[in-house]
Amino acid sequence: MNALSIVDELNYSQFLIYGQSTGDDLLGFEIDANVSFCCMENNVGCDFLDQERHDDTNCMLTLRCKFANNVSYQQVADYLEKQWLQHVCYREFEKHHIEVVNDQLIFYYVTRSSRGLGVTGKIVAT
Repeated sequence: MNALSIVDELNYSQFLIYGQSTGDDLLGFEIDANVSFCCMENNVGCDFLDQERHDDTNCMLTLRCKFANNVSYQQVADYLEKQWLQHVCYREFEKHHIEVVNDQLIFYYVTRSSRGLGVTGKIVAT
């Protein structure tokens, strides 16, 4: 029996009703996310590690970052959620879910722009 991943259960691709961001649109989102999560001045010691694009419509982009050792999961979750809502997600639509799995905080997201294109993905924080 195969257990569905949380992304499959959430089925975020259902929210990409007009299409998914590709090319320069997805690159622009990647840049905004990198700057907003780990390059802006922050008090949680966030360092960007890498990013990876996927062909999976439920998770098109994975960002990985490392936080200071003395920062709790709750502080990481609060920080990521604040940055997501204030600086990264498109204003027209967003949905996210946060969970801790195997000593990693995973922030799953979907957002859609006014042009109808959208991005699904996750941020893996350690």
